[in-house]
Amino acid sequence: MAENKFELDPKTLMGMFEINTKKEEETKDSLIEGTFKGEGEDDEEKGIELEEEGEKQENLAPRKLFEELGGMESILKKLDVNPHIGLTLQEQKDNFQQRIEKYGVNRFEVPPHKSWFELLWDSYKDTTLIILIVAAVVSLILGFTVEDPSTGWIEGTAILIAVIIVSVVTASNDYKKEKQFRALNEVKENIEVKVLREVTEGVGDLDTISIYDIVVGDILVFDAGDKIPADCLLFKNEDLNVDQSLMTGETKTIRKRLDGDVFLLSGTVITSGAGRAVVTGVGLHSQWGAMRKNFEEKPEDTPLQVKLDRMAVIIGYIGLFAAILTVLVLVIMWGIDIGRNGWKKEMLGELADYIIIGITIVVVAVPEGLPLAVTISLAYSMKKMMKDNNLVRRLASCETMGNANNICSDKTGTLTENKMTVVQAYLYGDLFDEMPGADDIFEYGLNLLSKSISINSKAFLHVNEKGITEEVGNRTECGLIRMLEVLKIDYKQIRVDSEDKVKKIYNFDNAKKRMSTVIKKKEGFKVYTKGAPEIILKFCTRVMDDNGNITDLDEEGKNGILEQINKMANEGLRTLAFAFRNFENNDEDWEQENVEQELIFIGFVGIMDPLREGVEEAVMECQRAGITVRMVTGDNVGTAKTIARKCGILTEDGLVLEGYEFRKMSEEERIEILPNLQVLARSSPQDKYDLVSLLKKQGAIVGVTGDGTNDAPALQKADVGLSMGIAGTSMAREASDIVLLDDNFKSIVNAVMWGRSVYDNIRKFLQFQLTVNLSALTIAFIGAISGRGMPLRAVQLLWVNLIMDSMAALALGTEPPTRKLLQRKPYRRNESLLSNLIIRNLLCQGAYQVIILLVILYAGPSMFGYDINIEKERIHLYTILFNAFVMCQVFNEINCRKIDKDEKNVFKGIFRNHIFVGIIVVTVIVQFIVVQFVGSFFYTEPLTAMEWFWCILIGFVSLPLGLLFRYIPVPADKSQREEDPEKQPLRDDLSSDSDSNMSNELDLKNNRDDDDEDDEDEDEENKGLVSFHSGSDDNESEEKFDEDSDN
Repeated sequence: MAENKFELDPKTLMGMFEINTKKEEETKDSLIEGTFKGEGEDDEEKGIELEEEGEKQENLAPRKLFEELGGMESILKKLDVNPHIGLTLQEQKDNFQQRIEKYGVNRFEVPPHKSWFELLWDSYKDTTLIILIVAAVVSLILGFTVEDPSTGWIEGTAILIAVIIVSVVTASNDYKKEKQFRALNEVKENIEVKVLREVTEGVGDLDTISIYDIVVGDILVFDAGDKIPADCLLFKNEDLNVDQSLMTGETKTIRKRLDGDVFLLSGTVITSGAGRAVVTGVGLHSQWGAMRKNFEEKPEDTPLQVKLDRMAVIIGYIGLFAAILTVLVLVIMWGIDIGRNGWKKEMLGELADYIIIGITIVVVAVPEGLPLAVTISLAYSMKKMMKDNNLVRRLASCETMGNANNICSDKTGTLTENKMTVVQAYLYGDLFDEMPGADDIFEYGLNLLSKSISINSKAFLHVNEKGITEEVGNRTECGLIRMLEVLKIDYKQIRVDSEDKVKKIYNFDNAKKRMSTVIKKKEGFKVYTKGAPEIILKFCTRVMDDNGNITDLDEEGKNGILEQINKMANEGLRTLAFAFRNFENNDEDWEQENVEQELIFIGFVGIMDPLREGVEEAVMECQRAGITVRMVTGDNVGTAKTIARKCGILTEDGLVLEGYEFRKMSEEERIEILPNLQVLARSSPQDKYDLVSLLKKQGAIVGVTGDGTNDAPALQKADVGLSMGIAGTSMAREASDIVLLDDNFKSIVNAVMWGRSVYDNIRKFLQFQLTVNLSALTIAFIGAISGRGMPLRAVQLLWVNLIMDSMAALALGTEPPTRKLLQRKPYRRNESLLSNLIIRNLLCQGAYQVIILLVILYAGPSMFGYDINIEKERIHLYTILFNAFVMCQVFNEINCRKIDKDEKNVFKGIFRNHIFVGIIVVTVIVQFIVVQFVGSFFYTEPLTAMEWFWCILIGFVSLPLGLLFRYIPVPADKSQREEDPEKQPLRDDLSSDSDSNMSNELDLKNNRDDDDEDDEDEDEENKGLVSFHSGSDDNESEEKFDEDSDN
């Protein structure tokens, strides 16, 4: 084996990131204390200086080791990496073998999940099962010693075998569930990062790779919102700020400096700025890896699981009461029998049987299948949702999404395709109805435009292994980069040439809606700015024409440009403007507002982003499902209204607000307009957060989409946060509950459908299990008090328990959803799991089963001609009862597939669920074997063909009866009654309006005029007035409220 060429060992590299916490806290305490001692401005400035000094002190120990290793240049050399090229082609061909041998891979030690045998052992720790096993062993001993040894052992053995089967099935279900969740977690944690690697000899280029493929020495490229996947050293810094709270507990963001703190800790998140860094620690040799060794993520119970756990406890207590009562009655009758007939040693075995029966009733009554059904349904749904491009990060969100009644959606990439193409432009005073060519723009002007785009963007085009060009980075920037390629401009060379000249970068900010880069020239500086046109125009005082002449830009000129911007916006185009200026900065004042003053306007482009296919239908499905859809976008009001109309969000009486208008409103005014608010344009992340908060305060269940770092608070505030898998930042994905892998609004509709399916499947299982509980406990108790003994033996009840718990949970918990789920309104937060319809169904079915089984118990001897005083014939009669009971459960399981009042055909779609059909078939086959071939274990006698016919007929009758029961009227559920009138508009009013317009809405959208709307003049903002943009262009009206009237 070749000698490893790398000088630095993993422990040394990792040592740079280890902070002496005690010394750090002491230093911070003494330094920060100084910020409160002084008085006046001088002392305040001194305090700030001390805080900055404190930040430097925090990293003295790491910095010292960093310098001992020779600083950045030496470390890069020792890691054998060129920061301008990245890892070489030769190393890529060798799959970085030597690096991996020395430094490991970027994977973490996941605490080993329990094996199947461990899960099997855990199942035996259940208290009731332990008692049952002990009782079975006692029965076995008594069978050998007191009763006839040739047959006395059978019941005890049968119970032990039944317990083993139940435990094996439970362990298998748990193992499968763990395996599915483990696979989903692997996908959840796998994110892509930008890396610089050699592509041809001596030339490096950006690429995207999985975090699992990162190796020590890789050059990573970071932007705001990225999660740092490994320990890194920063060597190129563009005002990088990092949230290190997860690792260090510090609540404030940490500013990184090349002359100070260059240490990027794995697991932390970049909140603003950009930069490049070299990887020094991966996997277990990183700070995050070291921390992960000390904890294991434990899945939290979802709200539905909590509800069911509570219900299971209540049902368990009822079962325990029934068991105690049954055993008590049996023991009393046992005592009476002793008094009448005297003591016999066989009576000790009877007493043991009674105890076993009591314990078995508890086992049957305790619905272990309820939480299991939720888990199975969630695991199944999560797996299927992945195919629908929904990655569920938090279990609870799956069920919550089904109850969402408000969705606040982004526009770009969610409602539109996010395939940006420049189709129009206004440059240097000339309007182009299509993308201009290189010959259409004068040389200096083309140079200015090219630099403004190339330097002020991080996106790039990458050719993958299949030769397909992929867009990496912000899709709007990708559209601009594609325009440069059409213009034959080498954007990568511009970036390389400018790299060493960059003096200052003001990265894009959702609040400021612009980005600027300052380039150092031979004399002075040049700033290039790119952003929202109306924002850029505010900073422009001059304009360049198509001859390169620069003239003053007055208000009339700005209004003319704004008119052109609005025309493009009204065609649904996204607009971006460009500006520049040359300046000197002798006083070293680098405040962004000061640098970006007196800009020279270059022009703007109109970028087309087509509506996603099927998004209109998806929005209409949401509205039909009782969900109010709102668009919250950073685009201007014209673009937002056009797209909102096209996809059906904006109706004739819908309200459109701009962000600044929404911010100026009082809470009372916001609540007043909320029912009609459909579009929030030119909004900031704070506006989105405020809207979500207000909706939740009004009782709505809110889903919200987001892709940026600043969207994280809104994503966390929402009941369900939906981040973008393609365009979303790492921070947005971390804050979200569901990741839309294709960034498509249609995927949200699928998430709603699956969420409703989970809830409905649990209700189906609940109806089935409670029916079994009701009939089994009733028969057991009546049989005991009537002196007929136990018509259902312990081992038989355990088999029924297996049917209704594990197997039914699997069968009903995996029922696939149908689009019909989207034709009803969502459930409320406090919705009861047991609707009046379900209670009616289970009571009616339970009553039928109890009546028919009691008929067999009491009228059976005469009906079938058996003498219950003869043990063999009594067992035969009880076998008919047991078999009829199981057949009732088989057919009632089919009944429980449909629980809505308008669903009559219980067989509809049955063959879509192969698991359900398979379990029904297996249950019947096993029941046949139990009755016909293993009677000695199950206390059964083989039945005749006619007796089988009667048993199946008794079970089958539950199907037509089930249909009949559905016509029995029941009171409306609480959720279906009138809600609080103050909160009603957020749900029913809007959705009913949508329903009434549903049939003609598409025609309306296609025929509406795209007339220009009168956008709010900027001076309006200073008058304290709020303008409302109507959804209709034909009669556009503005309602105005004096904001000061309430103050």
